Amino acid sequence: MKTIHNKMIMGFILLALSISASHATPLRMDYSVTDLGGGLFDYEFELVLDNNDNSWVSGQGWRWIIFGDQASAASPLTDFIGDTNDLPIGPYTSYSSSSGGHNGPTLGHVFDYWIPTSIGDYLSWSGTSTANLAQGELLFSTLAGTLNGGVAANFEVANRTDRVPEPATLALMGLGLAGIGFARKKKAA
Repeated sequence: MKTIHNKMIMGFILLALSISASHATPLRMDYSVTDLGGGLFDYEFELVLDNNDNSWVSGQGWRWIIFGDQASAASPLTDFIGDTNDLPIGPYTSYSSSSGGHNGPTLGHVFDYWIPTSIGDYLSWSGTSTANLAQGELLFSTLAGTLNGGVAANFEVANRTDRVPEPATLALMGLGLAGIGFARKKKAA
């Protein structure tokens, strides 16, 4: 009897995790991390309207984007320094920080909304931190109001998408290394 009870509890836990892991918003956040050396990492962010939940309709908007969000605890990106030359086009003019039930670096504006016009529209921004967050460790939320029924993101998991060199770039690097090797061999002869 105890085994059946434990299996039922595990089933409910797995169901709850699968529900919370699914997207409940038409937005997706992607990020990549590049090691700059000396314990510093460069972050590139994109917030994309992908309409994965089919809830988006034209005219919806979102305010206050919190990335590196954490529920009632310190953000893993507490030391994030945003590149002010790389703020997203739209209502955002500075980086700030949220606190309380949501904690993390924030793109916030009191009155304006980001109102995408079509699926695939996105915002991008960048900055640095000493944290190197792996897949599943970065959460994001959209708070302080949605416009025209937009579905808010609430502790959604961002997708780490580190970019790898394109095949053409790798081929050029290989040719360059081969050329250096050939030049050294010719010089030695």
